[in-house]
Amino acid sequence: MELKQSIFVYTEVEEGTLTKLSVELLGKARELAQSCSKAVIALVIGEHVREAAGQAIGYGADAAVVAEGPQFAGFDSILYARAVQQVIAAYTPSVFLLGATKDSRDIGGRVSAALQLGLVADVTGAEMKDGDDTVTWIRPAYTGKVFAAIRTKTRPQLATVGEGIFLHNASDPSRKGEIITAPLSLDGVTGKRRRTGFTAVAPEKMALSLENAEIIVGAGKGVGDKAGMEQVQAFAERIGAGFGVTKPLVDDGWISHDSQIGITGKKVAPKIYIALGISGALQHKLGIKDAKIIVAVNKDPDAPIFKFAHFGIVGDLFEAMPALEKRIKALQA
Repeated sequence: MELKQSIFVYTEVEEGTLTKLSVELLGKARELAQSCSKAVIALVIGEHVREAAGQAIGYGADAAVVAEGPQFAGFDSILYARAVQQVIAAYTPSVFLLGATKDSRDIGGRVSAALQLGLVADVTGAEMKDGDDTVTWIRPAYTGKVFAAIRTKTRPQLATVGEGIFLHNASDPSRKGEIITAPLSLDGVTGKRRRTGFTAVAPEKMALSLENAEIIVGAGKGVGDKAGMEQVQAFAERIGAGFGVTKPLVDDGWISHDSQIGITGKKVAPKIYIALGISGALQHKLGIKDAKIIVAVNKDPDAPIFKFAHFGIVGDLFEAMPALEKRIKALQA
């Protein structure tokens, strides 16, 4: 199989299995490949990742290039990025997709700088037209107020994509594809980390999270200040809801990025989403579009969120919270 000028997907592996986001990227790569008759190649890096490479073929890759060895036992962005650079040099991909995770963003930035490649971050759409392999990337701009269509002149065309943006294909264990050892030469490349010991610790499971909560309360700039945000957070705890925020609150340093809801944060799909003081910017709208019911509270009757919320309250969010709490607890009783 000719691997050059293909569509490459950098896949991440957790506990020997491809991540959900990696599977979604393979699905999108398969779709793009059908538009331009290109092959889809999964790049898998890690210590024991042959099984994950086989999974990638089942999810749509025509082949998998594997960089495997003890030096990749723990993520080290210097080593991983150098491996990606050498794979790009060997196979000259047309397109290279990465997930918008902390590790992949790190790799993407390093590779972009080292190879002087354009990088389109946090894309929400990608298409090829007329058999051409030039990708038109779509991403939100101006905090989600508009969508920008972007084309890069450099090759490979490099982009990062968040989770839940694209659909994935069902796994087909009968699919056949070649698993190829990556041509690497990492002699003299020193990572920034050195492992002196390791003890596996089970991840802490939170009772409620943005991923599993049936009710989520979202806070926007309408909370006024950090103290106002904390009042909303306490309200969420009292009604047994998950808590998230819009991008400006994270940008102001009031809370970590893990709590951000939207295209550049997390997509959520609760049974009920309560938006308090949220205007409804496009990037946030896309992050909550799968919620079954959206309840919005905002002082501005013309706030965009009222155009897609199922129920709306025009008024002060702090005055609305006690009434909402009483009603929700009555339903929960």
